[in-house]
Amino acid sequence: MRLIIGLFCLIILAACDPMAPQPTPVVVLVSPIPSLTPTPRDTDTPTPTRTPVPTPTQVVLPTSTPFPCDEDSGRIVEFNDNFSEIARENLRYRVYIPPCYLETQKRFPVVILLHGLSYREQQWEDIGVVNTLDQGIRLGALPPMILVMPYFGAIGQYNQFPPDPSYETVILEELLPAIQADFCTIENRQFRAIGGISRGGFWAYSIAMRHPDVFGSVGGHSAYFPDNLREVPPPFNPLEIARNSELLPQANLRMYLDNGASDSSGPSLQALSNRLQERGIPHTYEINLVGEHNNEYWSAHVDEYLQFYGENWSRSYDALPSCLEPSP
Repeated sequence: MRLIIGLFCLIILAACDPMAPQPTPVVVLVSPIPSLTPTPRDTDTPTPTRTPVPTPTQVVLPTSTPFPCDEDSGRIVEFNDNFSEIARENLRYRVYIPPCYLETQKRFPVVILLHGLSYREQQWEDIGVVNTLDQGIRLGALPPMILVMPYFGAIGQYNQFPPDPSYETVILEELLPAIQADFCTIENRQFRAIGGISRGGFWAYSIAMRHPDVFGSVGGHSAYFPDNLREVPPPFNPLEIARNSELLPQANLRMYLDNGASDSSGPSLQALSNRLQERGIPHTYEINLVGEHNNEYWSAHVDEYLQFYGENWSRSYDALPSCLEPSP
């Protein structure tokens, strides 16, 4: 009943227009990849014959659309008034819902995307995540999914950790329950991911490595991991978790790291990758030949990020579970 109420609330908002793990880690050196726009295939050259024959008329059948309704793009739902009892501040957030979200009454995978320090929750939209996902769904290259883009406010800037008020607690005890109450989501770790840029990447890894029962995938895009244990204590420090956690090797947590070759965060990401590799913990670390610590770099690779998060999710709406039934 709460899901149906959440769906009704969303209709009102819209009306207002508001592991199989690999045996060893994968370290990849890549150059920029093409965009999702498909390249037309060369046409076959017909073989000449001695006697001309009539060319049969090709019957062009209509191609099926991946959308089960007339929409061809998703929408952003804004939650601008969201006072956090934990942080004692307003922590607004934005939610992307895929095309035909309301019409299909399906449950969708969820990705929480955290912004970088000195940015706001619109950063992911600024680097093109919405347009990229719309196009990817349209082409069948990306699965339909819900994106949650929160503002981490002052508390996200502080190195505060449980039992003190912490951004980790905000995500786990306030944001995630609100998303599950208001939207039709698949409430299973395999269909829930978290990722972030720079400081957001730190939070994504600290949270996911400590709670692999909640998140099945994590991404750190130019993430920065402090090695000062007085700054970030070992139980919350991704570098120390990678080296000492007894849970992580069996957690089946999909992990993705990336940075440009000129990115100042590179040594931090390399250190985390090295520690994971030393313990044989599968992960993907991509060093792109071109790129610095800025929106231009992240925008050039946003399609790769979405491909990672949605790699194991269905591209078909028909395969998604019904919102009218309990989540599998």
